[in-house]
Amino acid sequence: MSLNGALQIGQSALFASSAALQVAGNNMANAATPGFHRRTISLAPLGSGGVGVAGLGQGVQILNVRREVDIALQGRYRDSLSQEMRAAMDFRYASAIETLQNELSENDVSSMLSQFFNSFSELANNPSDHAMRAVVVQEGVSLAARLSSLRSDYNTVLEEVNQSLGISVSAANNILDQIAAINQQISMQEGAGSDATALRDQRDTIIDELSQLVDISVIEKTNGSVDILVGSIPVVIGAESRGLDLRQSMEGDSSHMSLRVGVDGTMLNVTGGAIGGLLAQRAETIEPAIEQLDRLAQELIRQVNLLHSQGQSETGYTSITASAGVIDSTVPLNQEGNGLAFEIGSGSFFVHVTDQATGTTTAHEVAVNGDAMSMQDLVDVINGPNGVPNVTASLGPGNKLILAADEGCEISFSDDSAGALLGLGVNTFFTGSNAADINVTGLLQEDPSYLAIGAGHIPGSGQTALAIAGLQDQEVDGFGGRSLREFWQESVTSLAVKTNGAAAKAESTSLVRSSLYAQTQSVSGVSIDEESVNLLTFQRQFQAAAKFIDVIDETMETLLRMA
Repeated sequence: MSLNGALQIGQSALFASSAALQVAGNNMANAATPGFHRRTISLAPLGSGGVGVAGLGQGVQILNVRREVDIALQGRYRDSLSQEMRAAMDFRYASAIETLQNELSENDVSSMLSQFFNSFSELANNPSDHAMRAVVVQEGVSLAARLSSLRSDYNTVLEEVNQSLGISVSAANNILDQIAAINQQISMQEGAGSDATALRDQRDTIIDELSQLVDISVIEKTNGSVDILVGSIPVVIGAESRGLDLRQSMEGDSSHMSLRVGVDGTMLNVTGGAIGGLLAQRAETIEPAIEQLDRLAQELIRQVNLLHSQGQSETGYTSITASAGVIDSTVPLNQEGNGLAFEIGSGSFFVHVTDQATGTTTAHEVAVNGDAMSMQDLVDVINGPNGVPNVTASLGPGNKLILAADEGCEISFSDDSAGALLGLGVNTFFTGSNAADINVTGLLQEDPSYLAIGAGHIPGSGQTALAIAGLQDQEVDGFGGRSLREFWQESVTSLAVKTNGAAAKAESTSLVRSSLYAQTQSVSGVSIDEESVNLLTFQRQFQAAAKFIDVIDETMETLLRMA
């Protein structure tokens, strides 16, 4: 080997150790930089030249400087981020609904149902107790207010979810745009032979952020860009972001939301991330909670009003206005969209007219068929020759039925086989049709003497009050044989179990994410101790190479002086 070759060996060692020192220093400088992946330098000996029977090396070469990334581990870590965020959303909103229900307190729905029905039971024992009548009405007002308040609170949570979905989808679209832009930059730089490792770190960081919003898979292409898929549907293809679109649709009174690809509306099946969790909680926790509360309130209104409307109060009506009206008084009462919350069957009800002077009461049957008769038909029947004497029927604002007795007469009701009094809101305890609008009839709040707790027109009777009290434990067909209280308690218990499960899953997914993060850091993270050792090693290598060149230089000077 010539002395010139020896100098080349020293030079290669200087270059390699200098580059290695730079890599170690860069790693140490970015030890606390979020998203940074440590770099490692790969060195290899240069080809050897033959000298006699032995091969002498030609120095060292730099093969590459590599980002330390385990693609499979990185994918598992991103999945864990998605699942952790999904579990956090599940627990957050399940516990929010459970907190709003506030069961096992003095003001929970279960307790207030019991207090309401128990007040009717106490009144049935002493029907003439006017103070107890006021208590019954107040218990009804309190129960209705609690149901309405809870419904409003549920709606507030639903609106919070809707707003969070909008914000999260907007954030996801911003990230998708960034990924597409960085893809283009990486392709251009690496295609031109430039280093793009910093851009790759930046892209990995924002992909991690995206995985917290929606569950994704990442496919890297040969030009350095990546495609992002949700399920099997691409949302980023190279330098193109296809975007996300949140769509809302109505099914009856319920709204439903779905996530779609922005450019073509393809439905996306999102199961993870904040967006997946919000969509799932909206559909699986909040909307069912609202539905169950409305069903409870609707059945409470139906069952109580069905009995109350056929009962008699201490005071007869000289005039009464129904609480439910129709949109069109000329079409069948039950026609869809005509405004009645409770359908009216085929049958009849009795209107009793009492002469206040003589105390004589006469009963008059009114036939009704909700599928065939209109509100105007019902008015005509009551006013007709075979209708109800001494009573005039008319339609008031909102096409509500008004019954007015002649002077000196009072009206009462009984034996409603068609549910017409219930459907029209005549002589009822509650108004409204669900938890959003339930309330106690205004007349009862003003004058509890109109509370219809008697039956059979028997003075001092409390049979209707006793029947209403029995609803607390009576099986309801619409609830699969469960009572009102059992239906609600089962709903509350089911949510409690779900919340406990969500809490456990949130904890377990957090542990999994922490474990995978530690594994990724062991591959990609910077160890100051390890880099310090590398720094010392390459420093000594640099010093040795410099010393080697000095020796060769002195040797060459000696040879030149000898020449």
